[in-house]
Amino acid sequence: MKLLQMNEPFYTFNDSINYYSVIHFIEYIILSLIPFVKFVHVAVLSVFWEIIELFIDQEWAKESGGNKLFDIFFNFSGFVFGKTLLKYKRNKNSILP
Repeated sequence: MKLLQMNEPFYTFNDSINYYSVIHFIEYIILSLIPFVKFVHVAVLSVFWEIIELFIDQEWAKESGGNKLFDIFFNFSGFVFGKTLLKYKRNKNSILP
């Protein structure tokens, strides 16, 4: 039986931004469409997931520390972008011609 063993991330910024960054951004735009989801939920989910990835024994989960930081950045950016678009759309629709 294999015990939980933490992956050792590379403490560099190698490959910090990749095509998964776009996926993170889009996923969190979609998450921003759920009305009850707040920034604090996104923060907890993002950080918790990156910690869980340290223990996943799959090649896609083995990433640099810089990549983990940028994943969280793209999550936050996607969420804020989505909420901003929703707010803009609501404000635009509430103005009478």
